[in-house]
Amino acid sequence: MAVILRTAAILTGAAFSEPGFTSMWWLPGTVGGSTADASDCLARFRAVWDGSKALIEPSVSVDFDPICVCVDAATGALTAAFAGTDPGTVVGTATGDTLPRQTQGLVRWATSTVVAGRRVRGRLFIPGPTENSNSVSGAPSSTYQSTIATAAATVLAAGATGSVPVVWHRPQSGGGGSSANITAASVAPSWSVLRSRR
Repeated sequence: MAVILRTAAILTGAAFSEPGFTSMWWLPGTVGGSTADASDCLARFRAVWDGSKALIEPSVSVDFDPICVCVDAATGALTAAFAGTDPGTVVGTATGDTLPRQTQGLVRWATSTVVAGRRVRGRLFIPGPTENSNSVSGAPSSTYQSTIATAAATVLAAGATGSVPVVWHRPQSGGGGSSANITAASVAPSWSVLRSRR
């Protein structure tokens, strides 16, 4: 049984008709997770957003949940919860006119794991871009892509614990789930849209 830990945050601001949700999964350094793992993973998740804030319009705030839940990757069963150190809210600082609300940057998490003949991959949407990040062809500028990719790659560096970022391949019918270590981060060369999953 591999237990994985979730960091999560609520996104608010003019870019949202209602609060948004963002999360990331980790294989904690301590088997089953710990408070130290929670604090480390929260700080590293925040680093992605903090490194991206200069490209996010100023009404957007990312408020992190200090409670990190742990689940059995294979079954999805909740196993524990740890209260990590709240890393503090990140607020966008970009200048310029805000692009349409549905327009977002997209981080692609790569793994070397294959499940059922398909590579396991993950995504992280970055809301609130402005015209200053829009190229003449209507795509994310090279500066935008480079800055977001650098921010995303911070999770790959060692933290205060042995925790590793992962993509969760969710179980079906209570079984068959697994987690795959993230090996690289890249940014999509076109703007993306995250639709509601209600």
